[in-house]
Amino acid sequence: MELHEFQEYCRLRNILEQRCEELCHLYVQIYFDLERDDREIHVNSVETGKSGRILIQYSTGQEEEMLYLPPEYLWRTNEEVRVLMELDRDKKDRELRDRRAART
Repeated sequence: MELHEFQEYCRLRNILEQRCEELCHLYVQIYFDLERDDREIHVNSVETGKSGRILIQYSTGQEEEMLYLPPEYLWRTNEEVRVLMELDRDKKDRELRDRRAART
């Protein structure tokens, strides 16, 4: 690998990590109804799982967490991702309510 190839790889890796950091903040804002997520996030690893979703392993201080997201979130705008996450959250909430109602 030549120097310019390595530098391009590093540049792309930094862009990917920054996008994953944004997605982690968006996820917390949407799923936990926060106005802002001011945590400092460090992306440790980004992988593609067997399901095709991306696995983001990140840390916030002493805690390590994992987040599975659809790969299209990487290239969609924050507004699009926000809408998709809200739709997914609402769907999961409905499914949970339906399961609870079925138990009673």
